[in-house]
Amino acid sequence: MGFFEFKDPDREKPEKPTFSEDKHTATLAAIAKYSKPVQKGLQELTIDYAVNRKTRVCLALLPEWDPSFPPYNVAKLASAIKRAGYACKSFDINVEAFSRYDKEKWPIDFNPWDPLRDWHWIGEHYIDIHKHLEPILYEYIEQIEKFKPDVVGFSLYYCNEEPCKWMARELKRRMPNVKIIVGGPATHASYYKGEDVYDFVVNGEGEQPLLLMLASIEGKKNIEYNEDAKSKIIRQPENQRYNLSTLPLPDYSDFDFTKYKFPNGALCEISRGCIAKCTFCEETHFWKYRQRNATSTLDEIEHMYYEHGTNVFWFIDSLVNGNLNELRGFVKGVAEKGLDIHWTGYSRCDGRMDAEFFKDLKAGGCEVLNYGIESGSQKVLDAMDKKVKVEEMEANFRDGFAAGVDAMTNWIVGFPNEGPFELEETLTFLWRIRNQGLIAVSQGTGFSVGVDTIVGQNFDKFNLLPFYYYDHWITKDLKQSIVHKLIKMKCFSIFTDFLQTDKICSLPTRWNLRKKHYKFEFNNPNRLNTLEYDFENVDYQIIKPNLGAFADSLVNEIWPFLRIMWRTRGGYKLNLIFNKELEYEEWGERNAAPLNANYDFEIDDSGNWTADFWWDYQQDKYDTWDDKYWIENGVEKMSVDPWSPVWAIMDFTRDNGNAVIRARKLAWMKDPAKKGKDPYNAFDSEIFKEQQKQFYRFRDTDLSFKYEWQGSGKWDR
Repeated sequence: MGFFEFKDPDREKPEKPTFSEDKHTATLAAIAKYSKPVQKGLQELTIDYAVNRKTRVCLALLPEWDPSFPPYNVAKLASAIKRAGYACKSFDINVEAFSRYDKEKWPIDFNPWDPLRDWHWIGEHYIDIHKHLEPILYEYIEQIEKFKPDVVGFSLYYCNEEPCKWMARELKRRMPNVKIIVGGPATHASYYKGEDVYDFVVNGEGEQPLLLMLASIEGKKNIEYNEDAKSKIIRQPENQRYNLSTLPLPDYSDFDFTKYKFPNGALCEISRGCIAKCTFCEETHFWKYRQRNATSTLDEIEHMYYEHGTNVFWFIDSLVNGNLNELRGFVKGVAEKGLDIHWTGYSRCDGRMDAEFFKDLKAGGCEVLNYGIESGSQKVLDAMDKKVKVEEMEANFRDGFAAGVDAMTNWIVGFPNEGPFELEETLTFLWRIRNQGLIAVSQGTGFSVGVDTIVGQNFDKFNLLPFYYYDHWITKDLKQSIVHKLIKMKCFSIFTDFLQTDKICSLPTRWNLRKKHYKFEFNNPNRLNTLEYDFENVDYQIIKPNLGAFADSLVNEIWPFLRIMWRTRGGYKLNLIFNKELEYEEWGERNAAPLNANYDFEIDDSGNWTADFWWDYQQDKYDTWDDKYWIENGVEKMSVDPWSPVWAIMDFTRDNGNAVIRARKLAWMKDPAKKGKDPYNAFDSEIFKEQQKQFYRFRDTDLSFKYEWQGSGKWDR
């Protein structure tokens, strides 16, 4: 059984047992062997606690975010605020919108809360969602107004920036004196300076900066910024790391657990930060590792268990096993108290976790560990400074499986100097552990690195070229390499199906490559490749049919992946099919480019291959699409649906592709104040008129086509 099977909407709170001093003493004795005193130098929150303070605070989580559990960060901040004597009201607008979407059946041909669709909440894409969300935002603005807050705080993620900015502006319009503060993952980056609408931006941990800010407002004092006053940035002082065990329990009094996907579930944390210094990660740059003692964590779990009926927990730690002693003490305490809980969390593979350790984890409620394996190549692991051996990782999967602890994995593809051979080692590693409790191979992340990582600060050492794109770098050898093609393809998750595991709970990144689209059969599914061969360069651009991106995605991008599959497993057959019925089923009536296509490929163990594929696209009539153009208040408007088939076909045929991008941006243009701020400099009257002509020309053009290709050849080891 996997973690995701413990959803129980009808669970009732268990009756709390009568206090037993003997039982309590036994629990402490079971934990004492493992739990150690907290680290030296840690402090409690530096705030003078009082009651009946005048400053009033509202905290809110806006869409889009995972509605599985109540927001732990908001609940923790609310408890700290209330303990300091401030009135505080919390709102989970995200889960309310999620519930409304489900009940009202918004006329949108996608689920806005699907993790694969979170980009719909970003930039111009957000327009289609906002018109449905706006009434909900207004309702909560009125509720916030009634509370009469002095401060409103938002949890900021990259995919809820648009709703946060809109609501912040509206609150400022109605309550000019209200202070808006934001914190969360989207504010941690060193280059983030915040929007003008926000008064304060918190980087990193929130409790201390928030309480200091409230104290300054209460005392009518100036805020002491970490940077210049114009930056608005407040950070937790690095020399004031506080003891996590002294923080109050989360306050969920404003949340309705029945609205969440896991009504019997909650988030929790054992630690903050990470003990490792992996070269690709920014973690160590915004907080240092600290763990709660086992007793503190146990107290919170027990409180949630009896007070809220919670028996499913997701630990949000960067790694739940950063301190093995405290983790073992915690699970020993769970077992001693007889708490029937089920939990999961992120973990690193660690050679110190032996078979007995995993037995204790299982007895203490652990169902799944989500391992950041990153790679199955020792060469790549060493370059990442993971400080783990491939053999130790395999032992963790084997011992965990034997104890009943399932495994999920995350991995990075395209690390500097990683080539096809190292990627094959990763695929082979996954094959070896496929029956060792592996329930999901989560999507492989294409390598990119922030400027604050070890790699980003030493790009010459790691063979990198500085390439400014959202403050990331790209490797020198990826532009033409097989690995780069796989990154571009973004289909690593489908390898879970290729592995033929029985329990897969992840989805492929590439939406149009769901398992129902393909059939994959290995000649010898049990074959294991020893990887005792060298790699030679081959030309993967096997065809050039001049269909641009479409041909690339179906052939030239999948081709290298098929080669790696062969080199890893041996001969096989692949049938990949697309048809309009499947496309409409997945995309709905707004499917821009339905087509019929079929791709057959067969290769034997000696490398002899044959391929046969064809495409047939017959353009339909699109009379219902909005293609109006008008002038409103002296501003040119264009309501052409940016997702119309015409736009899509123009894009996928690469006929004036850049013009399509600009035209789409023009179509999404709603706010004249944004004019001139577009990165493409598209909002120009003459460009607008030209793109309108382009649209009408292509709207009346039949873009139907047929294409067939057959080929054969031989791949050599």
